[in-house]
Amino acid sequence: MTEDNRHFISVDGWADAAAILGFEPLRPRREASAFRIHVVDHRNREVPPKLEVDFDGFALSQAERDPAEGARLAAQRYGPDSRVVSVGGHEALLYELGPEPDHPDDVDPASPAVVTWADGRRFVFLTSDRHDAADLLEIATSLYPAP
Repeated sequence: MTEDNRHFISVDGWADAAAILGFEPLRPRREASAFRIHVVDHRNREVPPKLEVDFDGFALSQAERDPAEGARLAAQRYGPDSRVVSVGGHEALLYELGPEPDHPDDVDPASPAVVTWADGRRFVFLTSDRHDAADLLEIATSLYPAP
């Protein structure tokens, strides 16, 4: 376990993350490249820990929250249009990967694909600026055992 900066703590893997978080994170069937836990916000206030895991082309965040807070976070707007899908038996919102900007010098990149949901006390957020929504939904589904 190391400190990147005061906002994050880097951890070496799933077991180290679980020890700090106090819950067992959901794990996709993919190899992770980096683990960190967000612990201080931009105003230098301590925040409840949130796991952020980087993979090849996508990122996964998980945090333990009050069920109402998790549902509120999952219902926030993360793109122009969403559709309701099911992930592990939980209602989720899925946002498509946005189109590339019309002009190469446009400072605003395409909006990322996102899938987000609440699972009891867990808030889960998957995002990618390379994978489309169908790929993210497949990754999200892999977090749960097959029915």
